[in-house]
Amino acid sequence: MKRTFSIKTLGCKLNQYESALIARQFADCGWESRPFGEPVDVVVINTCTVTDRSDKKCRNYIRQGARFSRLGKAVVTGCMVERDRKETALMDEVLAVFGNDDKRAIVRKITALVEYAEDLRETDERDDDQDAAFMAHSGGWDGDDCFDEAAVEPLYRSRAYLRVQDGCDGACSYCIVPSVRGAPRSRAFAEVIDHARRLTATGCPELVLTGITIGRYDDCGADLAALVEAVAAIPGEFRVRVTSIEPTHVTDRLIGLLGSPKVCGHIHLPLQSGSDRILAAMNRPYTLEGYMKVVDRIRAHDPDIAIGTDIIVGFPGETDEDFAGSVDALVHAEFAYVHQFSFSPRTGTPAASGVFCGERAITRRSSILRRSAAETGRGYRRRFEGALLQCVVERRKNGAGHMAVSDNYIRIKLSESAENEAREGTIAPVRLARAGYDETTGSIEPQAHCTNYVASKKRESF
Repeated sequence: MKRTFSIKTLGCKLNQYESALIARQFADCGWESRPFGEPVDVVVINTCTVTDRSDKKCRNYIRQGARFSRLGKAVVTGCMVERDRKETALMDEVLAVFGNDDKRAIVRKITALVEYAEDLRETDERDDDQDAAFMAHSGGWDGDDCFDEAAVEPLYRSRAYLRVQDGCDGACSYCIVPSVRGAPRSRAFAEVIDHARRLTATGCPELVLTGITIGRYDDCGADLAALVEAVAAIPGEFRVRVTSIEPTHVTDRLIGLLGSPKVCGHIHLPLQSGSDRILAAMNRPYTLEGYMKVVDRIRAHDPDIAIGTDIIVGFPGETDEDFAGSVDALVHAEFAYVHQFSFSPRTGTPAASGVFCGERAITRRSSILRRSAAETGRGYRRRFEGALLQCVVERRKNGAGHMAVSDNYIRIKLSESAENEAREGTIAPVRLARAGYDETTGSIEPQAHCTNYVASKKRESF
Protein backbone atom coordinates (compact mmCIF):
# COMPACT_ATOMS: atom_id res chain seq x y z
CA MET A 1 0.00 0.00 0.00
CA LYS A 2 1.44 3.38 -1.05
CA ARG A 3 2.25 6.02 1.52
CA THR A 4 0.27 9.24 1.02
CA PHE A 5 1.08 12.94 1.39
CA SER A 6 -0.43 16.39 1.00
CA ILE A 7 1.15 19.84 0.75
CA LYS A 8 -0.24 23.21 1.81
CA THR A 9 1.58 26.13 0.21
CA LEU A 10 1.52 29.69 1.49
CA GLY A 11 3.13 32.79 0.04
CA CYS A 12 4.84 33.53 -3.25
CA LYS A 13 5.02 31.85 -6.65
CA LEU A 14 8.51 30.58 -5.82
CA ASN A 15 6.99 28.65 -2.93
CA GLN A 16 4.45 27.24 -5.40
CA TYR A 17 7.31 26.07 -7.58
CA GLU A 18 9.15 24.54 -4.64
CA SER A 19 6.02 22.68 -3.58
CA ALA A 20 5.96 21.19 -7.09
CA LEU A 21 9.60 20.21 -6.56
CA ILE A 22 8.70 18.47 -3.30
CA ALA A 23 5.69 16.75 -4.87
CA ARG A 24 7.88 15.36 -7.65
CA GLN A 25 10.31 13.93 -5.09
CA PHE A 26 7.41 12.23 -3.33
CA ALA A 27 6.19 10.77 -6.63
CA ASP A 28 9.66 9.48 -7.49
CA CYS A 29 9.76 7.74 -4.10
CA GLY A 30 6.42 6.03 -4.74
CA TRP A 31 4.21 8.24 -2.57
CA GLU A 32 0.67 9.15 -3.62
CA SER A 33 -0.62 12.75 -3.58
CA ARG A 34 -3.86 13.71 -1.86
CA PRO A 35 -5.55 17.12 -1.49
CA PHE A 36 -4.79 19.04 1.69
CA GLY A 37 -7.56 18.25 4.17
CA GLU A 38 -7.74 14.51 3.49
CA PRO A 39 -6.23 11.94 5.89
CA VAL A 40 -2.65 11.14 4.79
CA ASP A 41 0.56 9.70 6.20
CA VAL A 42 2.45 13.01 5.98
CA VAL A 43 1.34 16.64 5.70
CA VAL A 44 3.88 19.25 4.57
CA ILE A 45 3.29 22.95 5.27
CA ASN A 46 5.40 25.20 3.02
CA THR A 47 5.41 28.48 4.92
CA CYS A 48 5.66 32.23 4.28
CA THR A 49 6.92 34.78 6.79
CA VAL A 50 6.54 38.11 4.98
CA THR A 51 4.55 39.63 7.90
CA ASP A 52 3.65 38.71 11.48
CA ARG A 53 0.16 38.05 10.13
CA SER A 54 1.64 35.50 7.71
CA ASP A 55 3.27 33.65 10.61
CA LYS A 56 -0.07 33.46 12.41
CA LYS A 57 -1.73 32.06 9.29
CA CYS A 58 1.04 29.48 8.89
CA ARG A 59 0.73 28.34 12.51
CA ASN A 60 -3.01 27.83 12.01
CA TYR A 61 -2.36 25.65 8.96
CA ILE A 62 0.30 23.69 10.87
CA ARG A 63 -2.30 22.87 13.53
CA GLN A 64 -4.83 21.89 10.87
CA GLY A 65 -2.30 19.80 9.00
CA ALA A 66 -1.33 17.90 12.14
CA ARG A 67 -4.95 16.76 12.48
CA PHE A 68 -4.93 15.39 8.92
CA SER A 69 -1.68 13.46 9.38
CA ARG A 70 -1.75 9.90 10.67
CA LEU A 71 1.36 10.78 12.67
CA GLY A 72 -0.55 13.56 14.42
CA LYS A 73 2.10 16.11 13.48
CA ALA A 74 3.03 18.14 10.38
CA VAL A 75 6.33 18.59 8.58
CA VAL A 76 7.14 22.29 8.19
CA THR A 77 9.42 23.94 5.66
CA GLY A 78 9.91 27.35 4.06
CA CYS A 79 10.64 30.89 5.13
CA MET A 80 9.06 30.78 8.59
CA VAL A 81 11.53 28.01 9.45
CA GLU A 82 14.39 30.14 8.12
CA ARG A 83 13.29 33.10 10.25
CA ASP A 84 12.99 31.15 13.52
CA ARG A 85 13.75 27.45 13.25
CA LYS A 86 13.71 26.80 16.99
CA GLU A 87 10.36 28.49 17.65
CA THR A 88 8.72 26.56 14.81
CA ALA A 89 10.23 23.22 15.87
CA LEU A 90 8.92 23.68 19.43
CA MET A 91 5.27 23.75 18.31
CA ASP A 92 3.51 20.65 19.64
CA GLU A 93 2.06 19.96 16.19
CA VAL A 94 5.44 19.91 14.38
CA LEU A 95 7.15 16.63 13.50
CA ALA A 96 10.22 18.19 11.87
CA VAL A 97 11.39 21.44 10.33
CA PHE A 98 13.37 21.97 7.12
CA GLY A 99 14.78 25.21 5.69
CA ASN A 100 14.58 26.31 2.08
CA ASP A 101 17.90 24.67 1.19
CA ASP A 102 16.59 21.36 2.54
CA LYS A 103 13.80 21.20 -0.03
CA ARG A 104 16.01 19.44 -2.59
CA ALA A 105 16.36 16.42 -0.29
CA ILE A 106 13.31 16.79 1.91
CA VAL A 107 11.46 13.62 0.91
CA ARG A 108 14.44 11.38 1.57
CA LYS A 109 14.56 12.81 5.09
CA ILE A 110 10.79 12.63 5.57
CA THR A 111 10.86 8.97 4.57
CA ALA A 112 13.53 8.35 7.20
CA LEU A 113 11.34 10.08 9.81
CA VAL A 114 8.31 7.98 8.89
CA GLU A 115 10.31 4.75 9.00
CA TYR A 116 11.69 5.77 12.40
CA ALA A 117 8.17 6.49 13.70
CA GLU A 118 6.95 3.15 12.39
CA ASP A 119 9.83 1.35 14.11
CA LEU A 120 8.89 3.02 17.39
CA ARG A 121 5.44 1.47 17.22
CA GLU A 122 6.99 -1.99 17.01
CA THR A 123 9.28 -1.71 20.03
CA ASP A 124 9.01 -0.61 23.63
CA GLU A 125 12.65 0.51 23.68
CA ARG A 126 12.83 4.27 23.39
CA ASP A 127 15.39 6.94 24.09
CA ASP A 128 13.42 10.15 24.66
CA ASP A 129 16.43 12.40 24.06
CA GLN A 130 17.30 10.64 20.81
CA ASP A 131 13.64 10.69 19.78
CA ALA A 132 13.32 14.43 20.33
CA ALA A 133 16.55 15.16 18.48
CA PHE A 134 15.53 13.02 15.51
CA MET A 135 12.03 14.40 15.21
CA ALA A 136 13.29 17.98 15.30
CA HIS A 137 15.95 17.20 12.68
CA SER A 138 16.65 20.22 10.53
CA GLY A 139 20.07 19.63 9.03
CA GLY A 140 20.87 21.29 5.71
CA TRP A 141 21.03 19.59 2.36
CA ASP A 142 24.14 17.41 2.33
CA GLY A 143 24.34 17.25 -1.44
CA ASP A 144 24.28 13.47 -1.84
CA ASP A 145 20.86 13.19 -3.49
CA CYS A 146 20.55 13.06 -7.25
CA PHE A 147 17.19 14.78 -7.70
CA ASP A 148 16.96 16.47 -11.08
CA GLU A 149 15.22 19.82 -10.63
CA ALA A 150 14.42 19.93 -14.35
CA ALA A 151 12.05 17.01 -13.70
CA VAL A 152 9.70 19.26 -11.71
CA GLU A 153 6.28 19.11 -13.36
CA PRO A 154 3.45 21.69 -13.36
CA LEU A 155 1.23 21.92 -10.28
CA TYR A 156 -1.57 23.03 -12.61
CA ARG A 157 -2.62 21.94 -16.09
CA SER A 158 -2.88 25.54 -17.25
CA ARG A 159 0.54 26.88 -16.18
CA ALA A 160 3.91 25.92 -14.78
CA TYR A 161 6.09 28.01 -12.52
CA LEU A 162 9.72 27.89 -13.66
CA ARG A 163 12.31 29.00 -11.12
CA VAL A 164 15.07 31.06 -12.70
CA GLN A 165 16.47 32.85 -9.65
CA ASP A 166 16.37 33.02 -5.85
CA GLY A 167 17.43 35.51 -3.19
CA CYS A 168 17.51 39.28 -2.75
CA ASP A 169 20.05 41.83 -1.54
CA GLY A 170 17.59 44.71 -1.25
CA ALA A 171 17.10 46.58 2.00
CA CYS A 172 13.42 47.56 1.99
CA SER A 173 12.63 48.63 5.53
CA TYR A 174 9.47 46.51 5.76
CA CYS A 175 10.85 43.28 4.27
CA ILE A 176 12.36 40.19 5.91
CA VAL A 177 12.90 38.27 2.65
CA PRO A 178 16.67 38.88 2.19
CA SER A 179 17.39 37.29 5.57
CA VAL A 180 15.33 34.16 4.86
CA ARG A 181 16.11 33.69 1.15
CA GLY A 182 19.74 34.80 1.06
CA ALA A 183 21.71 36.70 -1.57
CA PRO A 184 20.67 36.72 -5.25
CA ARG A 185 21.74 33.64 -7.19
CA SER A 186 20.72 32.60 -10.68
CA ARG A 187 19.92 29.17 -12.04
CA ALA A 188 22.15 28.06 -14.92
CA PHE A 189 20.89 29.29 -18.29
CA ALA A 190 21.16 25.85 -19.93
CA GLU A 191 19.34 24.21 -17.02
CA VAL A 192 16.42 26.65 -17.29
CA ILE A 193 16.13 26.04 -21.03
CA ASP A 194 16.25 22.26 -20.53
CA HIS A 195 13.53 22.50 -17.89
CA ALA A 196 11.42 24.72 -20.14
CA ARG A 197 11.72 22.19 -22.97
CA ARG A 198 10.53 19.39 -20.70
CA LEU A 199 7.58 21.44 -19.51
CA THR A 200 6.46 22.41 -23.01
CA ALA A 201 6.83 18.78 -24.11
CA THR A 202 4.13 17.87 -21.56
CA GLY A 203 1.74 20.26 -23.33
CA CYS A 204 1.86 22.95 -20.65
CA PRO A 205 0.48 26.12 -22.34
CA GLU A 206 2.10 28.76 -20.12
CA LEU A 207 5.48 29.05 -18.42
CA VAL A 208 5.68 31.60 -15.61
CA LEU A 209 9.26 32.66 -14.89
CA THR A 210 9.59 33.15 -11.18
CA GLY A 211 12.06 33.97 -8.44
CA ILE A 212 12.53 36.49 -5.63
CA THR A 213 14.14 39.25 -7.72
CA ILE A 214 14.05 37.85 -11.26
CA GLY A 215 15.37 41.11 -12.70
CA ARG A 216 18.70 40.23 -11.09
CA TYR A 217 19.01 37.12 -13.28
CA ASP A 218 22.55 36.81 -14.63
CA ASP A 219 24.33 33.68 -15.80
CA CYS A 220 27.66 34.33 -17.51
CA GLY A 221 26.38 37.63 -18.88
CA ALA A 222 22.96 36.35 -19.98
CA ASP A 223 20.29 38.57 -18.37
CA LEU A 224 16.56 38.08 -17.94
CA ALA A 225 15.74 39.42 -21.40
CA ALA A 226 18.14 36.94 -23.00
CA LEU A 227 16.53 34.14 -21.01
CA VAL A 228 12.99 35.16 -21.98
CA GLU A 229 14.02 35.34 -25.63
CA ALA A 230 15.61 31.87 -25.51
CA VAL A 231 12.64 30.25 -23.77
CA ALA A 232 10.23 31.80 -26.29
CA ALA A 233 12.34 30.36 -29.12
CA ILE A 234 11.62 26.79 -28.01
CA PRO A 235 9.33 25.15 -30.60
CA GLY A 236 5.72 24.55 -29.60
CA GLU A 237 2.44 26.27 -28.81
CA PHE A 238 2.91 27.92 -25.45
CA ARG A 239 3.58 31.36 -23.99
CA VAL A 240 6.01 32.86 -21.50
CA ARG A 241 4.95 35.17 -18.67
CA VAL A 242 7.28 37.40 -16.68
CA THR A 243 6.26 37.75 -13.03
CA SER A 244 6.96 40.59 -10.61
CA ILE A 245 10.10 42.56 -11.42
CA GLU A 246 11.57 45.61 -9.74
CA PRO A 247 11.18 48.76 -11.90
CA THR A 248 14.91 49.46 -11.64
CA HIS A 249 15.62 46.10 -13.30
CA VAL A 250 13.51 46.67 -16.42
CA THR A 251 15.65 46.99 -19.55
CA ASP A 252 14.70 48.25 -23.00
CA ARG A 253 15.42 44.79 -24.39
CA LEU A 254 12.94 43.21 -21.97
CA ILE A 255 10.31 45.83 -22.80
CA GLY A 256 10.80 45.10 -26.49
CA LEU A 257 9.93 41.43 -25.89
CA LEU A 258 6.62 42.12 -24.12
CA GLY A 259 3.73 41.26 -26.39
CA SER A 260 5.95 39.63 -29.01
CA PRO A 261 5.00 36.18 -30.28
CA LYS A 262 4.89 33.73 -27.33
CA VAL A 263 5.73 36.43 -24.73
CA CYS A 264 2.78 37.72 -22.72
CA GLY A 265 1.86 41.38 -23.00
CA HIS A 266 1.94 41.76 -19.24
CA ILE A 267 4.36 42.87 -16.56
CA HIS A 268 4.04 43.42 -12.80
CA LEU A 269 5.93 46.42 -11.41
CA PRO A 270 5.69 46.92 -7.62
CA LEU A 271 5.17 50.60 -6.79
CA GLN A 272 4.36 50.33 -3.04
CA SER A 273 3.67 54.08 -2.64
CA GLY A 274 3.09 57.17 -4.77
CA SER A 275 4.86 59.40 -2.23
CA ASP A 276 8.59 60.04 -2.53
CA ARG A 277 8.73 60.62 1.22
CA ILE A 278 7.26 57.20 1.95
CA LEU A 279 9.35 55.52 -0.77
CA ALA A 280 12.43 56.90 0.97
CA ALA A 281 11.18 55.61 4.34
CA MET A 282 10.61 52.21 2.71
CA ASN A 283 14.18 52.40 1.34
CA ARG A 284 12.87 51.71 -2.17
CA PRO A 285 15.57 52.49 -4.79
CA TYR A 286 13.55 54.86 -6.99
CA THR A 287 11.36 57.96 -6.91
CA LEU A 288 7.82 58.24 -8.27
CA GLU A 289 9.19 60.10 -11.29
CA GLY A 290 11.68 57.33 -11.97
CA TYR A 291 8.97 54.70 -11.70
CA MET A 292 6.67 56.57 -14.08
CA LYS A 293 9.46 56.84 -16.65
CA VAL A 294 9.55 53.04 -16.75
CA VAL A 295 5.77 52.97 -17.24
CA ASP A 296 6.06 55.52 -20.04
CA ARG A 297 8.72 53.44 -21.79
CA ILE A 298 6.42 50.41 -21.70
CA ARG A 299 3.45 52.44 -22.96
CA ALA A 300 5.57 53.85 -25.79
CA HIS A 301 6.43 50.30 -26.83
CA ASP A 302 2.81 49.11 -26.75
CA PRO A 303 -0.08 50.89 -24.96
CA ASP A 304 -1.97 47.58 -24.73
CA ILE A 305 0.56 46.01 -22.35
CA ALA A 306 -1.06 45.18 -18.99
CA ILE A 307 0.87 46.70 -16.09
CA GLY A 308 0.01 45.47 -12.61
CA THR A 309 1.39 46.74 -9.32
CA ASP A 310 1.57 46.40 -5.53
CA ILE A 311 0.62 49.25 -3.21
CA ILE A 312 0.96 49.26 0.58
CA VAL A 313 -1.64 51.30 2.49
CA GLY A 314 -0.85 52.70 5.91
CA PHE A 315 2.94 52.46 5.99
CA PRO A 316 4.19 54.03 9.25
CA GLY A 317 4.11 57.80 8.97
CA GLU A 318 1.88 57.86 5.86
CA THR A 319 -0.30 60.98 5.79
CA ASP A 320 -3.46 61.63 3.78
CA GLU A 321 -1.30 63.64 1.37
CA ASP A 322 1.11 60.71 0.94
CA PHE A 323 -1.81 58.39 0.32
CA ALA A 324 -3.32 60.77 -2.23
CA GLY A 325 -0.06 60.43 -4.15
CA SER A 326 -0.63 56.67 -4.41
CA VAL A 327 -4.16 57.19 -5.77
CA ASP A 328 -2.93 59.76 -8.29
CA ALA A 329 -0.15 57.41 -9.42
CA LEU A 330 -2.65 54.58 -9.85
CA VAL A 331 -4.85 56.68 -12.11
CA HIS A 332 -1.95 58.17 -14.10
CA ALA A 333 -0.31 54.78 -14.74
CA GLU A 334 -3.65 53.20 -15.74
CA PHE A 335 -2.79 49.98 -13.95
CA ALA A 336 -4.62 46.90 -15.22
CA TYR A 337 -4.89 45.69 -11.62
CA VAL A 338 -3.56 46.50 -8.16
CA HIS A 339 -2.51 44.10 -5.43
CA GLN A 340 -3.37 46.14 -2.37
CA PHE A 341 -1.91 45.46 1.07
CA SER A 342 -2.67 47.03 4.43
CA PHE A 343 0.61 47.54 6.25
CA SER A 344 1.36 44.67 8.59
CA PRO A 345 4.57 44.85 10.64
CA ARG A 346 7.26 42.23 10.26
CA THR A 347 9.14 41.79 13.52
CA GLY A 348 12.84 42.26 12.91
CA THR A 349 12.51 44.95 10.23
CA PRO A 350 13.09 48.71 10.74
CA ALA A 351 9.51 49.56 9.74
CA ALA A 352 8.09 47.42 12.55
CA SER A 353 9.10 50.10 15.07
CA GLY A 354 7.49 52.95 13.14
CA VAL A 355 4.43 54.96 14.15
CA PHE A 356 1.34 52.97 13.18
CA CYS A 357 -1.28 54.87 11.17
CA GLY A 358 -4.22 53.29 13.00
CA GLU A 359 -6.85 50.84 11.83
CA ARG A 360 -9.47 53.49 11.10
CA ALA A 361 -7.20 55.46 8.73
CA ILE A 362 -5.99 52.30 7.01
CA THR A 363 -9.56 51.04 6.52
CA ARG A 364 -10.69 54.36 5.05
CA ARG A 365 -7.72 54.66 2.71
CA SER A 366 -8.00 51.03 1.64
CA SER A 367 -11.61 51.58 0.61
CA ILE A 368 -10.67 54.63 -1.47
CA LEU A 369 -7.80 52.83 -3.19
CA ARG A 370 -9.93 49.77 -3.87
CA ARG A 371 -12.55 51.89 -5.65
CA SER A 372 -9.94 53.71 -7.71
CA ALA A 373 -8.25 50.43 -8.68
CA ALA A 374 -11.62 48.95 -9.70
CA GLU A 375 -12.33 51.93 -11.97
CA THR A 376 -8.88 51.91 -13.55
CA GLY A 377 -8.87 48.15 -14.02
CA ARG A 378 -12.29 48.14 -15.64
CA GLY A 379 -11.22 50.99 -17.89
CA TYR A 380 -8.28 48.93 -19.09
CA ARG A 381 -10.40 45.81 -19.71
CA ARG A 382 -13.10 47.78 -21.57
CA ARG A 383 -10.56 48.70 -24.23
CA PHE A 384 -10.72 45.06 -25.31
CA GLU A 385 -14.49 44.61 -25.49
CA GLY A 386 -15.16 42.91 -28.81
CA ALA A 387 -11.50 41.90 -29.23
CA LEU A 388 -10.36 38.36 -29.94
CA LEU A 389 -7.78 37.37 -27.34
CA GLN A 390 -5.53 34.35 -27.17
CA CYS A 391 -6.30 32.76 -23.79
CA VAL A 392 -5.29 29.79 -21.70
CA VAL A 393 -8.37 27.90 -20.53
CA GLU A 394 -8.44 26.84 -16.90
CA ARG A 395 -10.98 25.55 -14.43
CA ARG A 396 -12.51 28.10 -12.09
CA LYS A 397 -11.43 27.94 -8.46
CA ASN A 398 -14.84 26.78 -7.25
CA GLY A 399 -14.77 24.03 -9.87
CA ALA A 400 -17.95 25.32 -11.53
CA GLY A 401 -17.11 25.69 -15.21
CA HIS A 402 -14.12 27.24 -16.94
CA MET A 403 -12.49 30.60 -17.33
CA ALA A 404 -9.85 31.94 -19.68
CA VAL A 405 -6.79 34.08 -18.99
CA SER A 406 -5.53 36.27 -21.82
CA ASP A 407 -1.88 36.96 -22.43
CA ASN A 408 -2.43 40.48 -21.05
CA TYR A 409 -3.81 38.94 -17.87
CA ILE A 410 -7.52 39.54 -18.30
CA ARG A 411 -9.50 36.85 -16.52
CA ILE A 412 -12.60 36.02 -18.55
CA LYS A 413 -15.57 34.00 -17.35
CA LEU A 414 -16.67 31.81 -20.24
CA SER A 415 -20.31 31.74 -21.26
CA GLU A 416 -22.36 28.58 -20.76
CA SER A 417 -22.42 28.05 -24.51
CA ALA A 418 -18.61 28.03 -24.52
CA GLU A 419 -18.40 25.14 -22.05
CA ASN A 420 -18.61 22.57 -24.85
CA GLU A 421 -15.50 24.10 -26.43
CA ALA A 422 -13.58 24.66 -23.19
CA ARG A 423 -10.62 22.35 -22.65
CA GLU A 424 -8.55 22.95 -19.56
CA GLY A 425 -4.88 23.52 -20.29
CA THR A 426 -5.32 24.59 -23.92
CA ILE A 427 -4.87 27.89 -25.76
CA ALA A 428 -8.06 29.14 -27.39
CA PRO A 429 -9.31 32.32 -29.12
CA VAL A 430 -11.80 34.07 -26.84
CA ARG A 431 -14.03 37.01 -27.78
CA LEU A 432 -14.30 39.40 -24.82
CA ALA A 433 -17.96 40.37 -24.63
CA ARG A 434 -18.27 42.56 -21.55
CA ALA A 435 -15.84 44.00 -19.02
CA GLY A 436 -17.59 44.50 -15.71
CA TYR A 437 -16.45 45.42 -12.22
CA ASP A 438 -17.07 41.99 -10.69
CA GLU A 439 -16.43 39.82 -13.72
CA THR A 440 -15.47 39.95 -17.37
CA THR A 441 -17.29 37.61 -19.75
CA GLY A 442 -16.61 36.14 -23.16
CA SER A 443 -16.90 33.07 -25.37
CA ILE A 444 -14.60 30.78 -27.32
CA GLU A 445 -14.61 31.13 -31.12
CA PRO A 446 -13.06 27.84 -32.23
CA GLN A 447 -12.95 28.74 -35.94
CA ALA A 448 -11.05 31.97 -35.35
CA HIS A 449 -7.38 32.43 -34.67
CA CYS A 450 -4.97 35.23 -33.82
CA THR A 451 -1.71 35.88 -35.63
CA ASN A 452 0.19 36.01 -32.35
CA TYR A 453 -0.36 36.16 -28.61
CA VAL A 454 -0.75 39.91 -28.32
CA ALA A 455 -4.27 41.00 -27.37
CA SER A 456 -5.18 43.55 -30.02
CA LYS A 457 -8.09 43.88 -32.45
CA LYS A 458 -5.82 45.05 -35.23
CA ARG A 459 -3.75 41.86 -35.02
CA GLU A 460 -6.51 39.28 -35.13
CA SER A 461 -7.23 37.26 -38.25
CA PHE A 462 -9.82 34.73 -39.33
